[in-house]
Amino acid sequence: MITPSSPHDSGGGKDLVNAFAQLFRLPVAILAALAGFATVYALNPTAPPYQSVLTATVLACMYAAACAINDYWDLDKDRIDHPERPLPSQRLSPQQAYWAAVTLFIAALIAAVPLGTYALLLVAVSTVLLWHYSHLLVYNGILGNGIVAAIVATLIFLGSVVVDRPFAMLYPTAFLFFYTLAKEIVWDIHDAEGDRQQGIATIANQLGDRVAFLFAWGLIDILIGSIPIALLLLPMTSPLLFALFSLSMMVCLGMGLIAYQQQRSQRAYESLIGLERLSMLLGVIGMLGTAPPD
Repeated sequence: MITPSSPHDSGGGKDLVNAFAQLFRLPVAILAALAGFATVYALNPTAPPYQSVLTATVLACMYAAACAINDYWDLDKDRIDHPERPLPSQRLSPQQAYWAAVTLFIAALIAAVPLGTYALLLVAVSTVLLWHYSHLLVYNGILGNGIVAAIVATLIFLGSVVVDRPFAMLYPTAFLFFYTLAKEIVWDIHDAEGDRQQGIATIANQLGDRVAFLFAWGLIDILIGSIPIALLLLPMTSPLLFALFSLSMMVCLGMGLIAYQQQRSQRAYESLIGLERLSMLLGVIGMLGTAPPD
């Protein structure tokens, strides 16, 4: 018998590594690390190298841990919405995911200590919210969307805090918040059945898919509209970089969203995930252009 606490072991160490990489959403963790590293460099190219490296380490560990603990709490829901993930497919046990999350959260907190009191406090608060995210989601799924969006926005904000320029990148921080909020609303459309069975209230469950897509497109339209305003009003080190990559970011996300809205298939959903990750990479590059001159 294969039980949730005894994962099926069919391919040895390589399969185990692949399972943990999927549990941690490794591309997302790497993107988080790159965003933190690049933010520190963009705001202060002369900053000590350890600040960039530790900021990247904190964000990579925190985001990987968040994915692991989310899968741990959401195992029943993922059996419906994401049976291919390591826990519902029994390639990893819940205990492995739990202790991996604990280890990575502790590593993130330790790495944040040399970055200063405010950075450590930000990481500590984010850790508490991420640990309890699934419980908050049951309380209110829309609140959960906002919490995720706020924590993703720390990709930019943490780097600003590290170099003592916390207000220097408020626009890209807000941009990333609303971008993530739109994305979370769309993810809820895909996860509607599992959310419904768990009693989680989301826009998709409460108001329907059509309204959820309208909310997502409305947020995307606001972000696109903010780009020329930001170019006009904000001092930037590289406005051309910002304009080119931020627009490419929104086009990339829009392409995936249109395809998924037209054909609600698993293939379209996986394509949307791939395009969204590419969109985030483009966005990280573009947001760096908004760094004000020192």
